[in-house]
Amino acid sequence: MKLLVSYLWKNLLLSILMTWLSLSLLFALFDFLAELGDTKVGTRYGVLQALLYVVYSLPRTLYENFPYAALIGSLMGLGNLAANSEITAMRAAGFSIRQIVLTTLKLGLVLSLLAFALGEWVVPRAEAYAENFKIRSLQQELSISEEGVWLKNGKQLIHIDKVWSEAKVDGLAIYEVDEQVGGISRILKAAHAERQGESWQLQQVVDQYLSKSGVELARHEQLLLKDILPSKILSLATVTPEQLAARELAEFIQHQRDNALNTDRFELEYWKHFTTPLSTLVMLVLAAPLVFGFQRNAGAGQRIFIGILIGISYLLLDRIIGRTGLVYGLPPLLSAILPMLLFSALGLLMLGRVR
Repeated sequence: MKLLVSYLWKNLLLSILMTWLSLSLLFALFDFLAELGDTKVGTRYGVLQALLYVVYSLPRTLYENFPYAALIGSLMGLGNLAANSEITAMRAAGFSIRQIVLTTLKLGLVLSLLAFALGEWVVPRAEAYAENFKIRSLQQELSISEEGVWLKNGKQLIHIDKVWSEAKVDGLAIYEVDEQVGGISRILKAAHAERQGESWQLQQVVDQYLSKSGVELARHEQLLLKDILPSKILSLATVTPEQLAARELAEFIQHQRDNALNTDRFELEYWKHFTTPLSTLVMLVLAAPLVFGFQRNAGAGQRIFIGILIGISYLLLDRIIGRTGLVYGLPPLLSAILPMLLFSALGLLMLGRVR
């Protein structure tokens, strides 16, 4: 029996990985063609840089395509085994459809954990690196790294831990350079900053003036300043929920709640960090009855078409429910898991009819 499990895993894994690579390369090609529109004369962002940007962004492409690659790959893998009568031979050897499905789901669980690790630890860093590379190539006065954002505004050097929007940042530090002094003359730090009209409202401020005679220190609970952050450049560094790891989203959600602010969009993305990898299992549940019950004699082209159709349906339903939930105030957890529950129920219903 272990030999059959190993053989089934080997065939499924090969089909899924080949499909995953093919899908990701196809979408990367589309991204590259779209990125060519951002190439500009007079900057260092040419065709080669656009290609490198797409390569650096490949981890997200791989992550987002994984559930659909699992669906199409399992349809192909199980379908090929069925077409060669190998499934029939397995059943004759005492390996039931239930055991085949459970073996497939065990493989899916392992792959889901790997997909979660990819989305949690690799994708956010790769996205930050890709965006920083593009910004530097476009010669913007901005740098993004794991330690935050650096930008230049006249004689000011500005560091920001997190840019949540063009109107809200956390961990602001402004260093003013005085050529007469020959170095930094002022360091202003604020825990939070929010735009109010043309000014910025800083909170929990520490203001230091540096001179040859010493350091003057002032503390303010709030401080209103004008034109300290250029919104045009700042918008390039805006953090979106999709760029954050689950642990970072959890921290930000708690921060928003502490300040009585809406967290639905960030909570939805937080739960999707878990439902996206788990949707791989849903796709495998759907694949089994299509191979064993309804598509026993289907060709490779038909199986690919069915897989694409189901994948698109799931993607559309996921986005529709997610956006509808944000508009009508559905609990983010429900919006995240509802598409998965609906497709799981459909898959189990179809699987129950297989003999």
